[in-house]
Amino acid sequence: MSAQPEVLRPAKAAAYLGFSRRKLYDLAEIDPTFPRKIVFSSRCVGYRRESLDSWLLEKEQQAGGEE
Repeated sequence: MSAQPEVLRPAKAAAYLGFSRRKLYDLAEIDPTFPRKIVFSSRCVGYRRESLDSWLLEKEQQAGGEE
């Protein structure tokens, strides 16, 4: 059996990234590279930790090229 990917609810995803929940929602709306949320129901969404890590790594690499 393979391990299930870890899914973070918005509050935990925001804390994981060091953002407010408002900033998380804003990024999801304006940044096309930001990971898409997973919709479980009309009131329940989440983000894969793996996708957030990949997005962070991409941002770090972009910042490294600007120096």
